[in-house]
Amino acid sequence: MPLSHEQIVEISRLQNMIRNLEKIKRSSKDEFQAHRVAMDLDKYHGMIQEISPEGIPDNMHETVQASKALKENDPNIKNKLIAQFPVMKVSPNSNDREINQIATIINVLDGEYMPILGDTHIKFDFAHQSERDTLFKYLENLRRNMKVLTETIEEYAQAEKQEFREQLGRMKNKQSRIFISESYDFLKKVREFLEAIQKDIRAGNSVIMNLDEKITFNPRFEKSTLLEGRDITSSLNEFFDFTKEAMDVINLPNLKI
Repeated sequence: MPLSHEQIVEISRLQNMIRNLEKIKRSSKDEFQAHRVAMDLDKYHGMIQEISPEGIPDNMHETVQASKALKENDPNIKNKLIAQFPVMKVSPNSNDREINQIATIINVLDGEYMPILGDTHIKFDFAHQSERDTLFKYLENLRRNMKVLTETIEEYAQAEKQEFREQLGRMKNKQSRIFISESYDFLKKVREFLEAIQKDIRAGNSVIMNLDEKITFNPRFEKSTLLEGRDITSSLNEFFDFTKEAMDVINLPNLKI
Protein backbone atom coordinates (compact mmCIF):
# COMPACT_ATOMS: atom_id res chain seq x y z
CA MET A 1 0.00 0.00 0.00
CA PRO A 2 1.41 3.47 -0.92
CA LEU A 3 2.51 5.64 1.98
CA SER A 4 0.31 8.58 2.90
CA HIS A 5 1.61 12.13 2.90
CA GLU A 6 1.74 12.12 6.71
CA GLN A 7 3.74 8.87 6.73
CA ILE A 8 6.24 10.24 4.20
CA VAL A 9 6.70 13.39 6.29
CA GLU A 10 7.23 11.32 9.44
CA ILE A 11 9.73 8.96 7.78
CA SER A 12 11.67 11.93 6.40
CA ARG A 13 11.79 13.44 9.90
CA LEU A 14 12.95 10.15 11.45
CA GLN A 15 15.63 9.70 8.77
CA ASN A 16 16.94 13.17 9.52
CA MET A 17 17.10 12.37 13.23
CA ILE A 18 18.91 9.08 12.53
CA ARG A 19 21.53 10.78 10.34
CA ASN A 20 22.27 13.35 13.02
CA LEU A 21 22.41 10.76 15.80
CA GLU A 22 24.81 8.62 13.76
CA LYS A 23 27.15 11.62 13.47
CA ILE A 24 27.00 12.10 17.23
CA LYS A 25 27.64 8.41 17.87
CA ARG A 26 30.72 8.40 15.64
CA SER A 27 32.25 11.44 17.31
CA SER A 28 31.16 10.88 20.93
CA LYS A 29 33.78 9.98 23.51
CA ASP A 30 31.23 9.91 26.32
CA GLU A 31 30.19 6.30 27.02
CA PHE A 32 26.85 7.29 28.54
CA GLN A 33 25.99 9.56 25.60
CA ALA A 34 26.99 6.88 23.08
CA HIS A 35 24.77 4.35 24.87
CA ARG A 36 21.82 6.74 24.91
CA VAL A 37 22.30 7.57 21.23
CA ALA A 38 22.42 3.85 20.35
CA MET A 39 19.12 3.30 22.16
CA ASP A 40 17.55 6.24 20.33
CA LEU A 41 18.79 4.90 16.98
CA ASP A 42 17.16 1.52 17.67
CA LYS A 43 13.93 3.28 18.61
CA TYR A 44 13.79 5.45 15.48
CA HIS A 45 14.69 2.56 13.15
CA GLY A 46 11.88 0.62 14.81
CA MET A 47 9.44 3.48 14.25
CA ILE A 48 10.32 3.57 10.54
CA GLN A 49 9.83 -0.19 10.36
CA GLU A 50 6.36 0.16 11.89
CA ILE A 51 5.37 2.84 9.37
CA SER A 52 6.78 1.02 6.33
CA PRO A 53 7.39 -2.71 7.04
CA GLU A 54 8.32 -3.34 3.41
CA GLY A 55 11.14 -0.82 3.47
CA ILE A 56 11.64 2.78 2.40
CA PRO A 57 10.20 3.65 -1.03
CA ASP A 58 12.88 4.15 -3.69
CA ASN A 59 11.88 7.75 -4.35
CA MET A 60 12.52 8.66 -0.71
CA HIS A 61 16.00 7.13 -0.87
CA GLU A 62 16.64 9.19 -3.98
CA THR A 63 15.43 12.37 -2.33
CA VAL A 64 17.68 11.89 0.68
CA GLN A 65 20.74 11.03 -1.40
CA ALA A 66 20.16 13.90 -3.80
CA SER A 67 19.76 16.44 -1.03
CA LYS A 68 22.86 15.09 0.73
CA ALA A 69 24.92 15.39 -2.46
CA LEU A 70 23.52 18.84 -3.04
CA LYS A 71 24.55 19.95 0.43
CA GLU A 72 27.99 18.39 0.61
CA ASN A 73 29.47 18.14 -2.87
CA ASP A 74 28.51 21.20 -4.90
CA PRO A 75 30.44 24.30 -3.76
CA ASN A 76 28.34 26.55 -6.00
CA ILE A 77 24.90 25.51 -4.82
CA LYS A 78 22.90 28.11 -2.93
CA ASN A 79 20.91 27.45 0.22
CA LYS A 80 22.82 24.34 1.32
CA LEU A 81 21.09 24.14 4.69
CA ILE A 82 17.60 24.27 3.20
CA ALA A 83 18.56 21.86 0.39
CA GLN A 84 18.92 18.97 2.83
CA PHE A 85 15.19 19.06 3.64
CA PRO A 86 12.86 17.70 0.94
CA VAL A 87 9.88 19.93 0.20
CA MET A 88 6.75 18.45 1.73
CA LYS A 89 3.14 19.34 0.97
CA VAL A 90 1.63 21.50 3.67
CA SER A 91 -1.59 19.50 3.21
CA PRO A 92 -2.61 16.56 0.97
CA ASN A 93 -4.15 18.78 -1.75
CA SER A 94 -1.60 21.58 -1.67
CA ASN A 95 -0.07 21.76 -5.14
CA ASP A 96 1.49 25.23 -4.87
CA ARG A 97 5.22 24.55 -4.70
CA GLU A 98 5.96 28.00 -3.32
CA ILE A 99 3.58 27.52 -0.39
CA ASN A 100 4.88 24.01 0.22
CA GLN A 101 8.50 25.24 0.17
CA ILE A 102 7.81 28.04 2.64
CA ALA A 103 5.76 25.76 4.90
CA THR A 104 8.64 23.24 4.88
CA ILE A 105 11.07 26.00 5.87
CA ILE A 106 8.82 27.20 8.71
CA ASN A 107 8.28 23.63 9.95
CA VAL A 108 12.03 22.95 9.96
CA LEU A 109 12.71 26.21 11.77
CA ASP A 110 9.93 25.44 14.25
CA GLY A 111 11.05 21.85 14.85
CA GLU A 112 14.85 22.08 14.71
CA TYR A 113 16.06 25.64 15.30
CA MET A 114 13.62 27.63 17.44
CA PRO A 115 13.73 25.09 20.32
CA ILE A 116 17.34 26.00 21.11
CA LEU A 117 16.23 29.52 22.07
CA GLY A 118 14.24 28.12 25.01
CA ASP A 119 15.51 28.49 28.58
CA THR A 120 16.31 24.77 28.70
CA HIS A 121 19.11 25.27 26.17
CA ILE A 122 20.17 28.95 26.15
CA LYS A 123 19.97 31.21 29.19
CA PHE A 124 19.64 34.78 27.88
CA ASP A 125 19.84 37.90 30.03
CA PHE A 126 16.51 39.52 30.92
CA ALA A 127 16.31 41.93 27.97
CA HIS A 128 16.95 39.21 25.40
CA GLN A 129 14.54 36.83 27.14
CA SER A 130 11.80 39.36 26.44
CA GLU A 131 12.79 39.65 22.75
CA ARG A 132 12.98 35.86 22.49
CA ASP A 133 9.49 35.47 23.98
CA THR A 134 8.12 37.91 21.42
CA LEU A 135 9.55 35.74 18.61
CA PHE A 136 7.75 32.69 19.98
CA LYS A 137 4.48 34.67 19.97
CA TYR A 138 5.03 35.57 16.30
CA LEU A 139 5.68 31.91 15.54
CA GLU A 140 2.50 30.84 17.32
CA ASN A 141 0.50 33.28 15.19
CA LEU A 142 2.22 32.02 12.03
CA ARG A 143 1.30 28.44 12.96
CA ARG A 144 -2.34 29.47 13.29
CA ASN A 145 -2.29 31.17 9.90
CA MET A 146 -0.74 28.08 8.32
CA LYS A 147 -3.48 25.93 9.84
CA VAL A 148 -6.19 28.24 8.47
CA LEU A 149 -4.57 28.16 5.03
CA THR A 150 -4.36 24.35 4.96
CA GLU A 151 -8.01 24.06 5.97
CA THR A 152 -9.00 26.40 3.14
CA ILE A 153 -6.86 24.46 0.65
CA GLU A 154 -8.59 21.23 1.60
CA GLU A 155 -12.07 22.79 1.52
CA TYR A 156 -11.32 24.23 -1.92
CA ALA A 157 -10.17 20.84 -3.21
CA GLN A 158 -13.39 19.17 -2.02
CA ALA A 159 -15.86 21.91 -2.98
CA GLU A 160 -18.36 20.92 -5.67
CA LYS A 161 -20.56 24.00 -6.15
CA GLN A 162 -18.91 26.45 -8.54
CA GLU A 163 -19.92 29.59 -6.62
CA PHE A 164 -18.58 28.20 -3.34
CA ARG A 165 -15.42 27.00 -5.08
CA GLU A 166 -14.76 30.46 -6.52
CA GLN A 167 -15.24 32.03 -3.08
CA LEU A 168 -12.85 29.54 -1.52
CA GLY A 169 -10.37 30.16 -4.34
CA ARG A 170 -10.29 33.87 -3.53
CA MET A 171 -9.86 33.09 0.16
CA LYS A 172 -7.06 30.64 -0.59
CA ASN A 173 -5.18 33.17 -2.71
CA LYS A 174 -5.53 35.91 -0.09
CA GLN A 175 -4.47 33.61 2.76
CA SER A 176 -1.50 32.40 0.69
CA ARG A 177 -0.28 35.98 0.18
CA ILE A 178 -0.66 36.69 3.88
CA PHE A 179 1.20 33.49 4.79
CA ILE A 180 4.10 34.32 2.46
CA SER A 181 4.35 37.90 3.74
CA GLU A 182 4.11 36.96 7.42
CA SER A 183 6.62 34.13 7.00
CA TYR A 184 9.10 36.58 5.53
CA ASP A 185 8.46 39.14 8.28
CA PHE A 186 8.91 36.48 10.97
CA LEU A 187 12.18 35.26 9.46
CA LYS A 188 13.40 38.85 9.27
CA LYS A 189 12.69 39.36 12.98
CA VAL A 190 14.47 36.12 13.90
CA ARG A 191 17.44 37.02 11.71
CA GLU A 192 17.74 40.48 13.30
CA PHE A 193 17.58 38.95 16.78
CA LEU A 194 20.27 36.39 15.98
CA GLU A 195 22.47 39.00 14.27
CA ALA A 196 22.31 41.21 17.37
CA ILE A 197 23.19 38.24 19.58
CA GLN A 198 26.19 37.41 17.37
CA LYS A 199 27.46 41.00 17.61
CA ASP A 200 27.10 40.98 21.41
CA ILE A 201 29.00 37.68 21.67
CA ARG A 202 31.82 38.99 19.46
CA ALA A 203 31.95 42.14 21.58
CA GLY A 204 32.30 40.06 24.75
CA ASN A 205 28.94 41.12 26.21
CA SER A 206 27.35 38.68 28.67
CA VAL A 207 24.00 38.23 26.95
CA ILE A 208 24.09 34.42 27.31
CA MET A 209 24.79 33.01 30.75
CA ASN A 210 25.73 29.48 29.63
CA LEU A 211 27.68 30.20 26.44
CA ASP A 212 30.19 27.39 27.05
CA GLU A 213 27.55 24.66 27.27
CA LYS A 214 26.48 22.33 24.44
CA ILE A 215 22.99 21.79 23.09
CA THR A 216 21.46 18.58 24.47
CA PHE A 217 17.86 17.64 23.67
CA ASN A 218 15.73 15.40 25.86
CA PRO A 219 14.27 12.78 23.49
CA ARG A 220 11.36 12.17 25.87
CA PHE A 221 10.06 15.71 25.39
CA GLU A 222 11.81 17.07 22.29
CA LYS A 223 11.95 15.88 18.68
CA SER A 224 14.84 18.15 17.67
CA THR A 225 18.14 16.46 16.80
CA LEU A 226 19.83 18.63 14.17
CA LEU A 227 21.95 20.65 16.62
CA GLU A 228 22.45 17.91 19.23
CA GLY A 229 25.91 18.08 20.79
CA ARG A 230 26.81 21.38 19.12
CA ASP A 231 28.12 24.33 21.11
CA ILE A 232 25.79 27.30 21.51
CA THR A 233 27.80 29.72 19.36
CA SER A 234 27.99 27.44 16.32
CA SER A 235 24.32 26.50 16.75
CA LEU A 236 23.27 30.14 16.69
CA ASN A 237 25.52 30.75 13.69
CA GLU A 238 23.85 27.94 11.73
CA PHE A 239 20.41 29.18 12.80
CA PHE A 240 21.35 32.63 11.46
CA ASP A 241 22.56 31.15 8.16
CA PHE A 242 19.31 29.20 7.86
CA THR A 243 17.25 32.39 8.21
CA LYS A 244 19.40 34.09 5.56
CA GLU A 245 18.81 31.22 3.14
CA ALA A 246 15.09 31.16 3.96
CA MET A 247 14.69 34.87 3.29
CA ASP A 248 16.54 34.44 0.01
CA VAL A 249 14.11 31.69 -1.01
CA ILE A 250 10.99 33.82 -0.40
CA ASN A 251 12.40 37.26 -1.27
CA LEU A 252 9.68 38.16 -3.77
CA PRO A 253 9.69 41.51 -5.61
CA ASN A 254 6.40 42.59 -4.02
CA LEU A 255 7.69 42.06 -0.48
CA LYS A 256 9.27 44.87 1.48
CA ILE A 257 12.74 44.09 2.83
